[in-house]
Amino acid sequence: MSHKQFIRAYEETAPLSYLISVPKALVVLLAHKTRDPRVQLLMVKSMCIFVAVLGAGVCGFHLMPMLLAAGVLAHVVFLVVWMLWLAAGDILLKFALEDERFFQVATGSNALSFFEDTEFSLPQPLN
Repeated sequence: MSHKQFIRAYEETAPLSYLISVPKALVVLLAHKTRDPRVQLLMVKSMCIFVAVLGAGVCGFHLMPMLLAAGVLAHVVFLVVWMLWLAAGDILLKFALEDERFFQVATGSNALSFFEDTEFSLPQPLN
């Protein structure tokens, strides 16, 4: 599927599904879009949140019992990583929609793949 077909299917809300490999997406974003302010903002926010969680974890281990602090810290770290995971996928999709060359790089490295869902998962009502 070419870039123009991809944009047309995206705008027409066709039954198009995306698969984003986030580890590959982060590599592609850091290799090709490091100078873009959106990627820089994502990285700065991620590092600030990571430092804040690390500091809260250290304070938590001093104030709470170890088992409780470890449980809370593990859940918070998982939440932060999950938010970074979603944001990286969204940014990759935005860049792929904007730039044809980046679309070719993302699909060529298998960071972004898509398919058209031709079968309906639920029975459709008859008119």
